[in-house]
Formats: sequence, structure tokens, C-alpha cells
Amino acid sequence: MGIGTKSGIMAAAGAGIVYTNTRSLLFDGINDYVDCGDNNNLSFGDGSSDSPFSISAWIKPDNAAKFRIIFKFGSTLKEYFFQVANGKKLQMSLNNNSGQSIGRNGASNIPTTSWSHVAMTYNGSGDPTGIKIFLNGSLNNGSTFANGGTYTAMTNTSEPVQLGKFSTTYADGRMDEVAIFNSSLLATDISDIYNSGLPADLSGYSSLVSWWRFEEGSGTTATDSGPGGNDGTINGAIYSVNVPS
Repeated sequence: MGIGTKSGIMAAAGAGIVYTNTRSLLFDGINDYVDCGDNNNLSFGDGSSDSPFSISAWIKPDNAAKFRIIFKFGSTLKEYFFQVANGKKLQMSLNNNSGQSIGRNGASNIPTTSWSHVAMTYNGSGDPTGIKIFLNGSLNNGSTFANGGTYTAMTNTSEPVQLGKFSTTYADGRMDEVAIFNSSLLATDISDIYNSGLPADLSGYSSLVSWWRFEEGSGTTATDSGPGGNDGTINGAIYSVNVPS
């Protein structure tokens, strides 16, 4: 078992556990987003070295050209982002706040007619080959990139984590079950989370930091169902009963 695996808890697919998922969050592509704030447990670099982390989410874009998933990245303070771009493919980027970045693109286009499970893992190596991209439970690595010179490590900044937003561009479509882990999950973990197309319960993963399920159904708080304590504020996005199934 890897650091990210469940401690004595079988994946939902293997154990036959019924896991309820009734709502997602719908973003209008104009000004909707979720602000999850800043916390040290959402940063994975100290300016000298990086630490491993992973991101998992379900998405159903109406427009996959630039679908912002999760950004801890602003105009001046930059750490990481995960999005659909670059020809409707997944893209993960790590930035050291001094103009240098590394990253990896996915290999396949993201559809707009169905839900997709998307994930990335990073082993903390400071090398773009340490980033892996997953689509619907399977490895989906495309090209790696390095920009601006020698990348060292991300810096722990005060930039908030935002779901569905970068600068003045926004996600257009649905997101569900967004999660951050402080380990590089194994391929088997990602497959278990994908769970043959049905979201799985993440509560048994020891490395889970934050998990925004969007199950509230009303109000403007996106509760963090992980141990991280990073509740989000919903700005404009509305609840939808269209969920992965």
C-alpha cells in the first residue's frame, strides 16, 4: 500500500459499498467560482523543495477550451494549477513564483457530453516527469514542459485556492467531488477513486487534505469534508442534480 491508500478500507467498487452522490456544482463560465481560502495545508513547496500531492475531481464541461478546475495561482503569487486547456486536454503546472514553471499535459481531449474523472499526482521531485495525469482511472500522460529557466520549488504563498476560476476566466460546466491529497497517489488509488465511473468515498484515504463534495444543496458554503478545514465560499455557482452515474 502507498501512502495515499486506504487503511484497511476496501474501495467502494470492491466492497460493494453504496456511496451516495446527489449533487454537483454548475458554473456559468462568466463569473462563478468557489473561494477556498489559503492554508498551509494547501501548499506543497517551501521555496527550496516540493512535497508530493495529488488532485482529483469530476468534471463535465460545457466548454472544454479553457475549463478552470483548481488554481492556487494569481497575477503575482503563483503555486500550482490544474485545468483543461491546450486543445481541450488536461494540464498541470507548478510554479516557483519567480517566473519558472514545470508541468505536464494530458494526452486526450476532454468530452463535453459526459462526466470525466480527472486526476494528477506529483512525487515532489522538482522534475516535470514526476507529474502524472489520469483520465477516467487510467494514465493519460502527454508532453511535459519547463518554462522560464531552472525550476527549484514552489513557494508557500498567501494565494487562495479557487475552484473554477483563473483571473477573469471561469469554468463553464459542472464539477463534483474535488479533492486534494498530500501524497502522490498510486495508479491503483486513482482507479479506485474512479470506481468504474461512480464517485467513491474518499474518507478512508490517510493523505486526504480537503474534499469539496457540493452536497449541501443550498447556501453559499462548500463544506470541506476532509480534515483540512478549508470550507469554500460559493460565488454564483448553483447546485445541480446532474452527477456522475
